[in-house]
Order: sequence, then structure tokens, then C-alpha cells
Amino acid sequence: MFRRLIAPLTDGLTYRRYVHLLLGAVILLPYVALVALIVATVTNGGLDVLGAVLIVVPAVGIAVGVTLVPGVRALAITAARTLLGADVPEPDAATVDSWPGRRRAAVWLLLNAAAGGLAALVTLVVVPTTIGFLVAPWTVLEPFPTGGGAWWLPPVGALLPVLLLHAASTGGAALARLAPRVLGPTRTERMAAELAAAHAAERALAERNRLARELHDSVGHALTITTLQAGAAARVLDTDPAFVASALDAIAEAGRAALADLDHVLGLLRDEGGGDRAPQPDLGDLDALVDGARSAGVPVELCREGLTGVVPRAVSQEAYRIVQEGLTNALRHAGPVPVDVRVTVTADAVELELTNPLVAGAARHGGGRGIAGMRERVSVLRGELSAGPDGGRWRVAARLPVGPEKIPQ
Repeated sequence: MFRRLIAPLTDGLTYRRYVHLLLGAVILLPYVALVALIVATVTNGGLDVLGAVLIVVPAVGIAVGVTLVPGVRALAITAARTLLGADVPEPDAATVDSWPGRRRAAVWLLLNAAAGGLAALVTLVVVPTTIGFLVAPWTVLEPFPTGGGAWWLPPVGALLPVLLLHAASTGGAALARLAPRVLGPTRTERMAAELAAAHAAERALAERNRLARELHDSVGHALTITTLQAGAAARVLDTDPAFVASALDAIAEAGRAALADLDHVLGLLRDEGGGDRAPQPDLGDLDALVDGARSAGVPVELCREGLTGVVPRAVSQEAYRIVQEGLTNALRHAGPVPVDVRVTVTADAVELELTNPLVAGAARHGGGRGIAGMRERVSVLRGELSAGPDGGRWRVAARLPVGPEKIPQ
């Protein structure tokens, strides 16, 4: 019981809330003085009714307008957080000074002024009463009793400030509970925040999926090349040292390329500024990609029509990854069979076609993410993709639209 009684006296939050209540009284004071002045003037005959109206109407307009100026809500939120200890959510920066937000700030100032006026009135009663109770036994102070019969006044006087602090703590706590409802985000702001959070989550998911595709395509291609090269080198280790040396060089190059792609993706995941890293490969790097596949013993025939260098970079990068995944799938599922790659740049699209002979009884390894990854890339660009058997050959065809205004003819 005693601890509960003195707890507000030792808690700094009590005094900060008391200050906040008194600030409400400061806000109320000019309005009270203005009303008192007008009433006194009218009562004493200094103004007629028309003159009073001409003064009251502009005064009320100014008094209300002050509460609606921009920035009042932000200032009130800061004061509520600092002095009341209120947990007020941050409103949307774009709408913090909207008219609904300003009206909320005006309502808060009205509540604060009312609570502050009551707190100031109680303080003005308690302080002199406390002083009178403490000195009454030794000093004649009307209307308090004096002498030995007033022995009970000092204990009561000492208790009054404690009760005042309890009241201030309770009133401040009530305002702290109201602050999030009155000053916090409006319904529109909450909906905007939820929508922004949903968009952010959607962008994060899309970015994770994109990075997963990058890893799958680049590292998967490198591992496929490395596996085929290592197997071929092992078969001719004792009979063809030159081929073994070439295969080892190809394995090293594939490993370096995979490490570079992995470093790029990890840099993006760590928010280390992927823009400063090596640019991602695009259609201009097809020759190196095809050479890597040829080094694994795959006869690749590359045919290009149109200017690949004028294709928008985003489309060019996705087209490169599709060709890379198509070659990887051919190597993984059909082995070192001939692959024909055709890249056609038209006025409004980039068309890709990869074909290779079907191998009877060829086993399919992996989780089948290759075609799914290509579909995701094509879907992002609103393109078209088909993949499947076509007259004894496996055919992958993709069309990536870019718009007629993107590629000069």
C-alpha cells in the first residue's frame, strides 16, 4: 500500500505527464482571457451586440484556424510521445497534414486544453490549501483553525500534493491511451500503410524469386558444364592430355563465372549495392556462353538475326538467361547432342528458339525448375513460351515483347 502511494512521486513519467497537462492549460489560457475580455466589455456597456459580433466572429475564426495549421499534428504527436509516454503510430508522411489529420489535431488540442484547465484549477486550489494546512497550527490563518486543535492539518496538507500527483498521473495515463486513437493514423492512412506494406512484401518476394532464378540458371549451368567436362576428361585422362588440360581450363572458367554470379546475388541479398558490381550478362555475351557449351563437347549452332545490341537491357538479360537455361537443360537431359540456337530481333520483340534431338531413354534429373524458371522470366516481361517435343526434337521457343518504339529499324 505504501509503495503504491509513493510510486508516482519517484516516477519521472508522472512529472512529464503533469507538465503536459499544464501545457494544455497554457493553450486554454488565451481563449479564456479572450472570452473574459469580450464578456466584460459587453457587460460594462462598452460594446453593443453588433460590435461584439464583429469582434467575436473573427476571434473565433482565428482561434479555430490556429488549431488547423499544418504541423500542429506532428508537434502534438511528438509531445504525446515525449511527455505522456504514449505509443502513437507514425502517420503517413504524405497525409499527416491532410484535413482529416488537422481535424484530429484540433480535437486533441481541445481535449488537452480541457484536461489542462481542470489540472490547473485543481493545482491552484491544492497549493494554497496545502500551505495553509501546514502553517495553520502555528499561525492565525482564516478560515483554518489554529493551535492544538489543528494538529491534523499538517498531515493532511502533506498528503494533498501526493494525491495531486496521483491525479496527474491518472489523467496523463488517460490521455496517453487516447493519443493513438486521436493523433494516430486515420482510416485512410492505415489503409495506405497496409497497401504500401503489401506492395513492399510483393516486391521483396519478386526480388527473392528473381535472385533464385539467377542462382538456378547461372550456377546450374556452370555445374552442368563442369560435370560433363570432368567426366569427359576422366575417360581420356591417360590418352589425351591436351583435351584434359582444355577441360580443366573450361572447368576453371565455369567456376569463375559461377562465383561471379554468386557474388553478385549475395551482394544484392546483403544490400551492398549491386549497382557497383559487374553487370549481368546479356545477349552480347552469347558467344562466350556458346563457347563454354562447345568446350563441353556440345556442337552448338548459333544464328542471330537483327541487332541484339539495341535490345533494352532488362529484356536482353532475361533472353540471355533463357538461352543459358535451354543449353543447360539440353546438356543435362540429352547429353552432348547438337543444339541449334536462333535469336531473332524484330521491330517489337526478341524471339528465341532452341532445338536439339530427343534422346530415347534420357533420364531427367533435378527438380524440373528449368522450364518453370523460364516461364517466370517470360511472364515478368509479358511474353510467350512453349517447350516440348516437336517432330523428334525438343524445342523451346520464347517471344519477349519490347514495343515498337524500343528497337530502331
